This record gives sequence, structure tokens and C-alpha cells, in this order.
Amino acid sequence: MGIKPQVEIIRMKTSQLGICKLNNYDDSSADTFPFSENEKKEFLAIKNGKRKKEYLAVRHLLLEMTNKKNEILYDTAGKPRLKKNDLQISISHSPDLAVVFLSKEKAGVDVENIQRRIQQVTKHFICEKEWNDINKTVNPQLTRILYWCAKEAAFKFSPSPEIDFKKHIAIFPFDPEPEGGTFFGELSKENPAIVLTFHYFFYENNVIVYCVEEVKNKKK
Repeated sequence: MGIKPQVEIIRMKTSQLGICKLNNYDDSSADTFPFSENEKKEFLAIKNGKRKKEYLAVRHLLLEMTNKKNEILYDTAGKPRLKKNDLQISISHSPDLAVVFLSKEKAGVDVENIQRRIQQVTKHFICEKEWNDINKTVNPQLTRILYWCAKEAAFKFSPSPEIDFKKHIAIFPFDPEPEGGTFFGELSKENPAIVLTFHYFFYENNVIVYCVEEVKNKKK
């Protein structure tokens, strides 16, 4: 039957964000997809069914977003880049969504199911101050998810593979808004530190958080 997924693309001034549901894909979805020779080998080597869906969904999103064939390569740190395209790419998955972010500037994106229980792993990425800030909010569970998404997006934004989520990424206090919005943080791996603006919105039972490098206008 081929691929007939529902794809949503949000286009911005210098970037775009693509979303699709992983359940759009089944065993027949790859039959008509224009894999490159290398992609076909990679796809056939994947044994996990969900991973197959993620692989195909991301490449189909990329095709829909750019209207042409692009291949994804990975550097030694596992971060993606496009083979013959100057656009920056960031990729994320949740149990039911695939998300691709394309930008002319550095960018990072993450998607998580808002019901995901991550309290047990927060000690690995949230410092004591952030923990206290989170517990002061109306919805600590959701705020933890947003902090996690933001730190993942900041990690993907940074070109450095050696990022300590506690030490190098700080999230400034905020209260989540039901309709989405923005909040801020700091990436301090390099000197000087970079203040990041995180944008977030809700998509069904997921939240998507992204950050893009802000290029200052040199004109006064």
C-alpha cells in the first residue's frame, strides 16, 4: 500500500519542525519509500520493529520537509547531519511520535510523553536548586518533563559531545503554561556561556521543546 502517513510541518522564519505518528507505519510502509542504497542496508539491519518505524518516519519527514531526497549521517558523537545540505538537523522520538527539526542555525529538539515517570532518574540531570525550583511549581511532574526535554534539546544544540547535564546545562525557574510558551536556560560548556530560549508546545499526549541559535542583527 506504500506510505500514507499524516505529517504535520510547522514552518518558521529560518526553521521548520515536522511531526508524524509512528503508528502511521507498518510492515508495508517501506515498500515504496525511495531509500538510498546505504539507507536500505541500514533499514534492513534493524531488527527492532519500533526502531524500524522511527528510522522510516524520520526519513519520510525529511523528504516531506525539503521536497527532495536527503541522507542523514552521524558524527563520532552520534549527532546527525545532512550529507549534502547546509541545514542543521535535530531528531527526537517518543513512544508514539517522530520529530525532525531543520534550521539554518544550530538547533536542538526533544519530545517526551507527558506521563513518562522520570522522577527516579532526575538525580542524574537536575541539580539541587533546579529540584527545589521544580517542586515549587503547580505541576512538578510536567515541569520535570520540560526540564528533561530542555536539557536534551540543549545537548543536541551543543557541538560538544561531553556535556554534563547537571554542570553544563541550567534551566531558569518558570511555571509551565497549559498552551505552551517559552522559558530560558544556560549552556555553560563553552566560554562565554550561551543563554538559550526554549519554546514548547503540547501535541496530543506529548510535549515538544526546541531551541535555536539566536543570530543577532548587526544593524543598529
